[in-house]
Amino acid sequence: MYKSLSLSFGGLRCALFVAANLALPHLFHLVPGGGIAFLPIYWFTLVGVMRYGLLMGISAAALSPLVGYLLFGAPASAMLPDMLLKGVLLCAAAALTVRLWGIRIHSAVLAVVAAWALAGLVEWPFAGAAYAFQDFVTGTAGLVLMSIVAPLIAKRL
Repeated sequence: MYKSLSLSFGGLRCALFVAANLALPHLFHLVPGGGIAFLPIYWFTLVGVMRYGLLMGISAAALSPLVGYLLFGAPASAMLPDMLLKGVLLCAAAALTVRLWGIRIHSAVLAVVAAWALAGLVEWPFAGAAYAFQDFVTGTAGLVLMSIVAPLIAKRL
């Protein structure tokens, strides 16, 4: 009974993180260019992996864009592979940095930079450097804010 109770709370928690990853982009998209500038679909993925571990983060990273696409048609289908790649790399990097240094801002900064740099290197041969590294230009504010806000939220959960 304990395991089933634990799994149901884990499933509910994951559903809440996915819902937050869907709601936050809708709020940011009320501001012109807000989604591109702040990359809000990744924020609660980072919170989830920092607070609850790799499985929670990867679940949120994979489900959020897929559910968003199925329910709202956003993100566009062409963006799904890019978003899934960045989300999974963010989870792996954050799980490692949290394991080494705990839930701290510098852990999040290192995880975000590592994930986006590695994703850019993977995408570069397929999409070109301009697309592969565009988040470092257009999404700098979001990457910085996510790196600061996510560990603060994760510590309070």
